[in-house]
Amino acid sequence: MIRVGVADDHPLLRSGLRRVFEAQTNLKLVLEAEDGAELLTLLAAQPCDVLVLDLSLPYLRGIELVRAVIERHPTVRILIYSVQPEDRLSLHLLDAGAAGYLSKDQGADELLRAIQTVASGKRYLTPTLRELVALDPEKSAPHERLSSRELAVFQLLLRGKNVADIADELEIQASTASNHLARIREKLGVQTNGEVMLYAFRAGLLSRET
Repeated sequence: MIRVGVADDHPLLRSGLRRVFEAQTNLKLVLEAEDGAELLTLLAAQPCDVLVLDLSLPYLRGIELVRAVIERHPTVRILIYSVQPEDRLSLHLLDAGAAGYLSKDQGADELLRAIQTVASGKRYLTPTLRELVALDPEKSAPHERLSSRELAVFQLLLRGKNVADIADELEIQASTASNHLARIREKLGVQTNGEVMLYAFRAGLLSRET
């Protein structure tokens, strides 16, 4: 069962989404918020798996709200659901931690597909967003900018290997493996190997069972 939260300041839209979710056997609406401050309060008491988030909430909104949710609830998958079409701002929201972006002119079936996608640990990108990512290499996913050797170390770490195991497997010194891991953490913008694993989960590189 996917626990879904909705944050939108329009009661009619929340009511419509509530009816859509109630008709699904694998979704459960667990919270509704009408502003950013209320959302953070509700999330502290009732976690969810996927948060359907409007960008224009009162009090706290946009990238600032995405970052606040990610900082306090790093396992929540955020799906931006906005009247604004996909543009460069969408890429910055993905960089801030959002797992997907969908315009409100899309139908309920596409919204449900997007929720299923991000709940599975993957990113949801519309064709327009995929085009924008391809045109702007600076906005590619951080792990896509690893060197071939760093990628090999990264993949071994995701398989549960420690520094000694990685060194043996790649036939390098343990100190060299540690240096590669340090560069990987730097490129991913994290501090620990545990955070590397969390990054991999959020990027859809690990299943929920891993």
